[in-house]
Amino acid sequence: MTTAAPIQRVLVGYGSESGNARALAHRLGAFPALQAHAPQVLPFNDIDIASLGTGDVLLALSSSFGDGEPPANGERFAEALRQAPALPGLRYAVFGLGDTGYPRFCGFTKALDALLGERQAQPIMHRVDADGGYEHFFEQWAPVLGDVLAGNHAAGRDLHLQVTAYGEANTFSAPILQRRRLNSSTPAAWHLELDLQGSGIAYRAGDTLHVVAPNDPDLLQALAHWYGQPDAVEQLRHKELRLLGKTLLRELARLGGSEALKGLLKVSQRPALEAYLHGADLLDVLGDHATPDSVPLAHLVERLPPCLPRAYSMASAAGDEHAVLCVREVRYTRTGRLRRGTATGWLLDGDGSARVYCRPNPGFHLPQDPAAPLLLVGTGTGIAPLMGLLRELAAAGQPREVHLVFGEKQREHDFLYRGQLEAWLAEGRLRALHTAFSRDGLAKYYVQHALATQSDAVRALIQRGAHVYLCGNKQHLGSAVQTAINQAVPAGDSAGSTWDMLQAQGRLHSELY
Repeated sequence: MTTAAPIQRVLVGYGSESGNARALAHRLGAFPALQAHAPQVLPFNDIDIASLGTGDVLLALSSSFGDGEPPANGERFAEALRQAPALPGLRYAVFGLGDTGYPRFCGFTKALDALLGERQAQPIMHRVDADGGYEHFFEQWAPVLGDVLAGNHAAGRDLHLQVTAYGEANTFSAPILQRRRLNSSTPAAWHLELDLQGSGIAYRAGDTLHVVAPNDPDLLQALAHWYGQPDAVEQLRHKELRLLGKTLLRELARLGGSEALKGLLKVSQRPALEAYLHGADLLDVLGDHATPDSVPLAHLVERLPPCLPRAYSMASAAGDEHAVLCVREVRYTRTGRLRRGTATGWLLDGDGSARVYCRPNPGFHLPQDPAAPLLLVGTGTGIAPLMGLLRELAAAGQPREVHLVFGEKQREHDFLYRGQLEAWLAEGRLRALHTAFSRDGLAKYYVQHALATQSDAVRALIQRGAHVYLCGNKQHLGSAVQTAINQAVPAGDSAGSTWDMLQAQGRLHSELY
């Protein structure tokens, strides 16, 4: 993969639509290990391919446009490269940025790598296929690239940074290694570990794991019984039966002639519709507002979307091949039928594996500034991504001032991950651990009350540049914590609130559900 010819010129070429690849290219051009080669940073279209030859090194960083096409500032370069003669003296490395949601993930940079190889150019590093977590890959890649350019040609041989493009139609079957209950109250909270070994899935703390779960067999059988058609089980097996959109509901109301459902679909009745749908499934709506004759099975199948994935914030650190989830069990009885959560039911009672894929969530990653303090606020299973951040810090041995505020119902029964959190506190990995157990006293005590109690510490953290991470129930957490932060840290004469300032500065990271 390497050649010993002296390096005469280093070109950092980039193709960029949104500016991410351009920014990386300029960062690479300023990287200390490259300065001995006086790198030139240019958009692809400004590089004269006819001038490339022995002694040149091309470092290509690029996104893909749409489904694998070259960005606008790389189109002429790509076409010229297709028509170019052999380039046996050229050395190169490719760093691709892409979106795994597209079928041709990193399509342009994969094609660029192939074109350069066909022209007999010599790769000095394995191609990088990065998704939204490209920063983590870049931090690993750039130093090794510097070593290679300094003459250590073997340095990059073992560095493989390639995200596999999984998605709804291309999932990884992850064995479930562990199911451990975290509380003694109901509903149960569970710690789950899934084995991603061999998947090629790369993620960071804060990213989301999407679970594509099969439908509940009991629900499928009940729908088949309602229709009086045994083949309904197979026809509905891969259709979404729980998350019912308004378009479908309007069609059911029209076909069934249900004035009651039509009334619920009015904009003014949104709270009533949400209350009706809470815990309901397709069979409930059909039974209440239609008949098998008014909504024929074939008509229904045409209008139902495929099963929708369920997303969970990951509670594990980058590089850990055991993906950790913290989930709340959904299990209840309604109209005489036992119901289970579509994904949680499968994760807890299924065959021991789960079909999964990962999506990056850069807005919930650790801040780049290693000196920035962290204020983590989570309730219930919202502790999951916060545990991931803490585990990532512990794995990296990175010292950081971290304050955690955790809320649940009762200390004795609901203190999730208590042992680990208290151990981190004793070790100094947590500077402070504040808890709010709402049902332990005569008056309800929530995380916003804990923030108010610690207002001096909160104010000092914010003033020293702290990043705030918030995860939990949207209805009960978002506005309450916003008010508590604003009261703890008055904005003074400046325009806007402290909350607005945190958002504007990219110091507020929120995952509410």
